[in-house]
Amino acid sequence: MNQFGLYRIALLIILSALIGACTQETKTTAPKFSGRLLLLSGDKTNGSDLMELSGTPAGSTNNYQVVTSGVFEAVPSPDQTRLLYTTKDEIMLRDFGSGAVKSLGKGDSFCLAWAPDGNHFSYKQRSAAGPTKLYESDLNGQSKLILEDPNGSSDCAQWIAADRLVFDRFVGTQQKTKTGETIKPNTTTIATIGDGVKLHDTPKKWSIEAICAKGNNGFMRPADGGQLLIAKNIDHFETIDPSPAPCSDCRFVGYAAQSCVPFFIEQPTSTTTELFYLNPTNWQKQRPATINRTFSPNAKMLIKSSSRLMIVGDAASLFLIDTESGEITPLLAKPSEPAVPTDAKVPVVWIEN
Repeated sequence: MNQFGLYRIALLIILSALIGACTQETKTTAPKFSGRLLLLSGDKTNGSDLMELSGTPAGSTNNYQVVTSGVFEAVPSPDQTRLLYTTKDEIMLRDFGSGAVKSLGKGDSFCLAWAPDGNHFSYKQRSAAGPTKLYESDLNGQSKLILEDPNGSSDCAQWIAADRLVFDRFVGTQQKTKTGETIKPNTTTIATIGDGVKLHDTPKKWSIEAICAKGNNGFMRPADGGQLLIAKNIDHFETIDPSPAPCSDCRFVGYAAQSCVPFFIEQPTSTTTELFYLNPTNWQKQRPATINRTFSPNAKMLIKSSSRLMIVGDAASLFLIDTESGEITPLLAKPSEPAVPTDAKVPVVWIEN
């Protein structure tokens, strides 16, 4: 055989390999869990169990154990190194690295919210005989009163800067604070915290759904409802000029951990869910994925900071989902073990490896 014939045979072999590679079906593999997941499990009437789910090196099985019980609310710090949580009559702080736990105050507390710097937080406290009170506290338990709310009409506060938080007042009558400032009903109040507390009312125009502590952008709706809006800067609440989000009927499910990449779901059919995220630079829709199941309105989702994997707690079920392929891995119950409806699973923080 001459040299030209050998070249032709070699070329045919290369072309056949290329065609085979192009026609071969792309295989997807179910995602594997790694790191540590803290979640609330069980009926929260008397407080849930704070559980830890940890992946094994092989990724085939997971360890699942109780950390503490009687927890009503739990919120991780912005850098995901600490956890604030409430029991029946106390606020607790847990360090993920050392495992140390300390009390930050007594009382029936709720509406925990970390300031963006992770050095202090806000909370509300109620009593049977007096008004609901909104406080700011440092991590040594030194608290400062922000507002007394005799009507219980203010919602949970959200931080828009390290020294400012906002909250809505929906009903009630005009009220004067101890410093003589007048707080009106049906407005949004900005509390500036320094040596003292300064309160300022603004017209109630927006209802905030989420704020990214890393970049201070956020999502909101008009106070009377309506389409989801994007605010590129919430630092100065009075001058917010939001624009419509790039979807008319979607649900914001959270930012990727320690980033400002927002994720959304749309549910176009009764059996599938469309998942996508927005590029926080130009706010354009990116990388849609189809998940072959639907989720309830109460489903809680955590997205890994790499923007690749997502954990979903929906009623008694817990799933790991690849946000690119839509592939699902159940994290708890085996197919032969039906979930108990009252055993709710609420993911709190995913501590990545």
